Amino acid sequence: MRLMLRVCAITALCVLTAACQAPKNIQQLQQQNQNLAAELATARANIAQLQQREQALEADVAELNRVMNVLGTEKSSRVQESSQLRGLMRSFVQDQIDLLKDFLVKGDLLDYVGGELVTRNGIADKPDQQLLLVDLQNPLPSEGVLTGVGAYFTMPGSFRVKVLRRVDANLVVVWESKLLPVAQAGKQRINFPVSVGVERGDLLAYYFPNQVNAAVDAGTGDTRTYDGDLALGKTLAVRSLDNAKQKRAYSLGVYGLLKTP
Repeated sequence: MRLMLRVCAITALCVLTAACQAPKNIQQLQQQNQNLAAELATARANIAQLQQREQALEADVAELNRVMNVLGTEKSSRVQESSQLRGLMRSFVQDQIDLLKDFLVKGDLLDYVGGELVTRNGIADKPDQQLLLVDLQNPLPSEGVLTGVGAYFTMPGSFRVKVLRRVDANLVVVWESKLLPVAQAGKQRINFPVSVGVERGDLLAYYFPNQVNAAVDAGTGDTRTYDGDLALGKTLAVRSLDNAKQKRAYSLGVYGLLKTP
């Protein structure tokens, strides 16, 4: 009997304790729900702000792209106009240069450097073949531009003009013309397609791939010879040149516009 009373008492006490704790748990859950709701509202507000910023940034990017496209179009237009203007200016300047060159050529006002363009007696029964002629007697007196070459030829043929520059005791090929054809014998003048800049002290050389058909005699010049061709950029020692004692003079020279020394 006592045991049953004790069990009933304990059961009643547990029921009363649970009844007292239930409201506290409900209050805690309600508070947690309120906190979560507040955090959710804050998160939604932040998301809305971020979406607004994203839209604003997208609008800025679109505006920047529009401005860049406009600037690109304007730049392309300016570049095209500038290119056209430069092309017109170059064409105009080249026309003026050609007119001046023609005037100087027709008026025989160009500077000339080289041997006299006259017929000569020759130096051997057998003509020279495949020689490079280096004129040491007529270095260029000043800087300027060369516009063409003159020669007195004994027969048709072809040749190439070269500009040599001294580097210590060597000569370096700094420019060469294309192969120039000679249609007939006699005094000829051939213009270069493009003028070439030269410096004071540069030497002229002439390469003949076949027979040397320029008039020549001995005793009055200092044109020396080299067997074979010398390519652009190659060097040649002065001491390796031949026929120094013959003092050869060839009817070869160049025309141009040189500064007054």
